[in-house]
Amino acid sequence: MRAFIIKKSRAVLLACLASALALPGLSNAETRTLTWNAVSTYSDGTPIESNVYITYNMYWSSDAGLSPGSLNPLVSSAVQTTYTFDPDLVGMPRGTTFYLTGETVLSTGEKSLLTPAISSTLPNLSELFIGCPSSLNEGETGVCTATALWSDGSMTPVLPAWSGGSPYASIGADGVLTAGTVTGDQSAIVTAGYTNAGVTRTTTATVMIVDLSVVTIMAPKNVNVSGPLADSPSLPIRLAWDPVATYTDGTPIPSGAIVDYSAYWTSDSTLSESSLIPLASTTPSLSVYFDPTTQGMKRNQRVYFTTRAMDSTGKKSHLSASVPWKVSNSGLSSPNNGRIKKN
Repeated sequence: MRAFIIKKSRAVLLACLASALALPGLSNAETRTLTWNAVSTYSDGTPIESNVYITYNMYWSSDAGLSPGSLNPLVSSAVQTTYTFDPDLVGMPRGTTFYLTGETVLSTGEKSLLTPAISSTLPNLSELFIGCPSSLNEGETGVCTATALWSDGSMTPVLPAWSGGSPYASIGADGVLTAGTVTGDQSAIVTAGYTNAGVTRTTTATVMIVDLSVVTIMAPKNVNVSGPLADSPSLPIRLAWDPVATYTDGTPIPSGAIVDYSAYWTSDSTLSESSLIPLASTTPSLSVYFDPTTQGMKRNQRVYFTTRAMDSTGKKSHLSASVPWKVSNSGLSSPNNGRIKKN
């Protein structure tokens, strides 16, 4: 695990690469951190001269043999002994094993040999989820986004191949969905496909194109889920949304009118009405707190949240855009370490 260069019958030691730690999560990127020990002496124990500047070059490769042509720079002339990187941004293909190596460089121009590599495997593509507005007014535009779920449980945004929407809407390569003119509310089906390391996943979403000649209340926007919340151990997850203040024709809701909200979860990505399970049937609040286990959500289950608004005259909105979420509740533990003692 050591690499050397010869200098005055001594050798510069490149310390072993310590680790490549995966830091997965539900963030926009999965990062990894490479660390190594600082080099300060030659292999015979003699300190490297104080006027000699020490830096490090780190590389990644898909070749376990670390052939020179396979080395891709990860960080060059680093003075620190740690480096955090995004595998996707540096070009590491998902679903494959990559190798990390490095060398010590002195300001005299001398370099060590490459240290023996450490390996790490990027997860495979498991599922693809897309988020589109559940409804669009005719002539309106909205944005569809795609998120990849990887085999290690991490999630990252991706750019899929978009298609569908016809004849009531069209979607561009950037995910912008444009609603056409409709007579009566019409459903548009949007499809996304994404391929990584030979694995392809395809999924669809249904967007209701709203006929503006029939005025109803706007659906809630910016629905988001957060938690677990330290200050709410019994109801640790919060679903929140923005207030609804207008009707679909753009007119404001009168100041004295009451707007109530309903919140739901479902395992059906199409948000079929029959699949919706209430988190809150009717509430004037802009959030609802819940416990996943009490709601019947299973550990590691993929669920979707959505909301709906209703004014005091009974006008109901379409469902809001869905929010995908992976359940991380541990649920109840089974009894363990049982034993019988004779009295």
